[in-house]
Amino acid sequence: MRDIIVGTAGHVDHGKTALIEAMTGYNGDETPEERKRGITIDLSFSNMRREGVNVAFIDVPGHERLVKTMASGAFGFDAALLVVAADEGIMPQTREHLAVLDLLGVRRVVVALSKSDRVDAARIVRREEEIRTLLRKAYPAMELQALVPTSIHDSGSIERLKEILFALPPRPWREARFFRYYIDRVFSPRGVGTVVTGTILSGRITSGEKLTVAELGKPVTVRRIQVHGEEREEAHTHQRAAFNLDIPHTKLRRGYLLASRGYFRGFDRIDVSVRQLGEKPPPHGSEVLFISGARQVEAKILYYADARFAALRLKEKVYTRFGDPYLLLASGRVAGGGEILIPVSEPIRKNQRPPLLEALWRRDFETAFSILLAHHRRGFGLIASQQRFAMDHDEALVVARRIEGTYVDEKALVLYPREALQEVESAIRRIYEANPNALLSPASVVLRIKWASEKLATEVMGRLERSGFLRFSGGLWLRADRDPTELIESLPERLYRMLESEGLTPEAPYDLFDRLDWDRKRGSEALKALTRTGRVFRIDRNIFVTRDNLREAMARMRELMIRHGYLDIRLFKAETGMSRKYCIAYLEYLDKQEDVIRDGERRILKYGDKI
Repeated sequence: MRDIIVGTAGHVDHGKTALIEAMTGYNGDETPEERKRGITIDLSFSNMRREGVNVAFIDVPGHERLVKTMASGAFGFDAALLVVAADEGIMPQTREHLAVLDLLGVRRVVVALSKSDRVDAARIVRREEEIRTLLRKAYPAMELQALVPTSIHDSGSIERLKEILFALPPRPWREARFFRYYIDRVFSPRGVGTVVTGTILSGRITSGEKLTVAELGKPVTVRRIQVHGEEREEAHTHQRAAFNLDIPHTKLRRGYLLASRGYFRGFDRIDVSVRQLGEKPPPHGSEVLFISGARQVEAKILYYADARFAALRLKEKVYTRFGDPYLLLASGRVAGGGEILIPVSEPIRKNQRPPLLEALWRRDFETAFSILLAHHRRGFGLIASQQRFAMDHDEALVVARRIEGTYVDEKALVLYPREALQEVESAIRRIYEANPNALLSPASVVLRIKWASEKLATEVMGRLERSGFLRFSGGLWLRADRDPTELIESLPERLYRMLESEGLTPEAPYDLFDRLDWDRKRGSEALKALTRTGRVFRIDRNIFVTRDNLREAMARMRELMIRHGYLDIRLFKAETGMSRKYCIAYLEYLDKQEDVIRDGERRILKYGDKI
């Protein structure tokens, strides 16, 4: 099934809803208030099908106070059906709706010259020329697909319009791995539960799958799916769909995002390109209403020196994507719009942002990545490339590879500047210069330099090996001037001496390995070798003591039991000054001895004062 989403637009009472009803048999004015007032208050949805093509209509309001609702509907249009009454012609809202469609990137327009039965042929010709002239001069980016005189009383004209709409090509799109859907209506039909409607902007969903409500950070299950009133097991990109969700309807709001987990983060500041409408655009620092998708949020607009770009400080977080269209309303009227260029927070000062915005606006991603690298000196993550650049990971990696003097960790999806490699190299050199017997792996380096990836550490250590500073042996890097056999084979003995010197309160093994500048895996192997031979005993999860130190501890505990008649944590702690953690570990080891009886929290020698 080929899906086409068509939005109707035009001045109030020019016959949009009646025209849709004539084509589909559906009257979108469903509520009593809508029928009473005779205008469409909210977004209405209907569709028509023929020979494998489904045309879904989003009928939007024409009343000037409801332009913001119209803007919400236009987000997913493939084409617009602009309705102009032949008896009245182009009206203020006709122009305003065209401006909104243009700002939102709707490029295909079909014009229905409605109520054509009310005027003569000469008037129709004049109206057609007026419309063509307006589109040609004011909206050159729009493509007029057809201009059709219509009347709901002339079935032939309705059929001609339907043929044109069925023949429309869908907007180019590609399948995405992630799901994205902005809620434009929330219902709670009796006996059904929560139902939401919206347009699937990317991805697929099947019944029983989970999605995340981005604004709530909460998973929800899609219990049932309907596409234009039909039950479906699956819905996909470019379809209007209704979902039955397992969440109270009171928790959801129009404009909330349903998405695959992990793809979108919310921010209360975004950067945008700006196209202004009207003679008096919103001044710097003024309050505006931001609209994108079906979300409407109050914001403050802050222009850059180049007024083509601005920052929007929003009163709530929004979950947007690079390239998303948006509108600004001021005093209830469309004041401008454009596209979102920086949807995530970036650590870049205001006066340094315009070059980045210019590069993003021109889709010069190589320059944009280079600018971002200058401000992410310890690496620039590509994991969020879908939100930041509307790119999948493979596309982002292609751009990253073209940046000279950098290193790309394709597994961790991080692009590192030259300075990051130099910083890691300096840190590694300092470790080996301070401790010539250091035995590290890339994993060990990452424990010390937490912002570096293991692959980056591997690259740097390889460079140090090629320069003659390090050598690789037995899975570890050591200084080139050290004997690998002697250094590696001596690990158990060196570890034993360290544990012996630690006494009764040794550090946790990983802390010891880090202090010795050893790879943790290799250090653990040396520790296991010591425990297998009985030279070291494990008395708790992270407490390992040498045999001689453990004997000393046992003797001390027995001496205390003889002197006091018992031993508990309080007494042991007071006598030794050890922390509660060590006292408990030794006492629990003592419990395993055959000549010790435990009475509650007290330990008593079974044979009195005999040791």
